[in-house]
Amino acid sequence: MPENGDTGRRLRAVLDALLGVPAADVSGAERLDELAPIDSLSLAELAAALDREFGVVVPGEALTAALRVADLEELLAALRAESTA
Repeated sequence: MPENGDTGRRLRAVLDALLGVPAADVSGAERLDELAPIDSLSLAELAAALDREFGVVVPGEALTAALRVADLEELLAALRAESTA
């Protein structure tokens, strides 16, 4: 999985803080729902945390479609690139 600058490291830190999953245990290939139970409240909390950390608004449907940690990392990198373009 390619690292997009520090996006991967920062994403793993958010997942650690929010879901209690140690960043060192997340390779990127895991499904988000394998890391912790994910419900609509968890998704809303994750979206808010990503907005705070990365300064981008992650659309709910895009967040739901990002099944794996690597998918979410790629989505964040694309949203960050769009916001700076």
